[in-house]
Amino acid sequence: MHIDVAFTPVEVQNIAAKVCLVVDVIRATSTLAVIADRGPDRMLIAPTVQKAVKFASQQGVHPVLCGERGGLAPEGFDYGNSPREFADADLTGKTVVFTSSNGARAIADVHLAPAVYLASFLNGAAAVEAALTRAYHDHLDVLVVCAGRDEKFAIDDAYCAGYLISLLLGHIPADQAFTLGEGGQAALALVGYFRDAEKLFRESGAGRAIIEIGHEEDIPFLLQKDLLTVVPTLQTRDQAPAEHPFTLLV
Repeated sequence: MHIDVAFTPVEVQNIAAKVCLVVDVIRATSTLAVIADRGPDRMLIAPTVQKAVKFASQQGVHPVLCGERGGLAPEGFDYGNSPREFADADLTGKTVVFTSSNGARAIADVHLAPAVYLASFLNGAAAVEAALTRAYHDHLDVLVVCAGRDEKFAIDDAYCAGYLISLLLGHIPADQAFTLGEGGQAALALVGYFRDAEKLFRESGAGRAIIEIGHEEDIPFLLQKDLLTVVPTLQTRDQAPAEHPFTLLV
C-alpha cells in the first residue's frame, strides 16, 4: 500500500487505484461531518450555487440549502458553512444540499476514485479506519487530498492531512508493508513543527478570512479531535449503500 498527500486536487494522478480522504478543514469537510451526524435522509454536494438552487427549485419538498461563497451563506440559503450552526440542528429525514468555494470543488475533482471519504479533525479516526478498511479490501492505495484555497496550497489543510497521516500510520498492522510518499512525509513534518494548531489556523489564509466575517469561534470548534464517528461517503452506483452517503450534483 502506498500512502500519500496531494496538497491540491490538481496533483492527483492514477485516481482509479486510490481511496481518497478529502480535507477542507476550514470548513467544508468539518461542517459536512456535523451535518451527517444530525441525521439527514440525503446529502447532496453541488459544485456551484446555481446547481444547488436549480435542484432545490425542482423538488416538491424544498431541501435544506447550506454552504457559502466568500465565507457567508448565499442569498436564500438556510444555513452557511459554520459547523457550529449545525451542532443542534434537527436534520432528521431531510434532504440537505451543500455547496462551498473549495471543498465542493475538490470533492468533484476526485469523484471518480473507487472510494471518497470526507475527513477532518472532528472525525479523523473514523475516516482513517474507513479508508484503510476499503483499501485493504480492494488492494488500493490511500491518498489524502487537500482542497486548498483558490486551487493553491493551504497550510491548514496540509496540517490536517499530516494529522490524518499520523493516524493512518498508527492503524497499519505491524505485518503490513506500506510506503509513504513525499507529500505524506511533508505533511507529517508540519505536524511535528507547528505545536500550536490554533495559532497556525488563526494565521492561515482561511483562518483570517473566517475571522474577518465574524466566525472566529469556528476555529477551536473544528480543531476538536474525534468528536464524531460519522464519515460522509460518496455514494456511487456500483457501491454497497454507505452509512452516511452523499451524492454529487452534476
